[in-house]
Amino acid sequence: MGAISNALQDLESALRSLVDENTVLKNQLQRIVEQAGQMFDGHAARGRPARAGRGRDGAPKKRGRAFKFTDDQATDFRRQVEGGKSAASLAKDLKVSLPTMYNTLKRAGWSGRGGRGRGRPPRAARTRDGAPKKRGRSFKFTEDQAVEFKKQVEGGKSAASLAKELKVSLPTMYNTLKRAGWKGRK
Repeated sequence: MGAISNALQDLESALRSLVDENTVLKNQLQRIVEQAGQMFDGHAARGRPARAGRGRDGAPKKRGRAFKFTDDQATDFRRQVEGGKSAASLAKDLKVSLPTMYNTLKRAGWSGRGGRGRGRPPRAARTRDGAPKKRGRSFKFTEDQAVEFKKQVEGGKSAASLAKELKVSLPTMYNTLKRAGWKGRK
């Protein structure tokens, strides 16, 4: 009984090696056929042959997970976004992430919002009148107060005494005067 099981195991291993060898030969033959097809198409293969990296139409094959939406759906989403609906609200309605929605729209040929990236600052840096928005802490003194301080300093009062009188630091006083248009000593 032991001799028969040993013979069966030897036979099984021989069959497995034949199957593996057959697979290798099949892959080699497939590469040769692909190269021959390229030569007949007028495309001489140079270097290392590509590993099924291109689809039937010559475009690179998609790698990774399959698309969540079809091309027709992506085109429809693009029309909606170009019609005025935001990509964020569309993503929320479809229960997908915003990057997924953006990738789907780009696949359909959408190039994003037209106003951004053409020398126009982002929203946070603009005010309604077009002037740059101040960042950081709000000013301690109003414009009218700053102009009054400027008149006093140009009239002969020192910035240091004015700062001491108003209980602010000297840099705060200089910044306030500068904001009012003071150029410093001449």
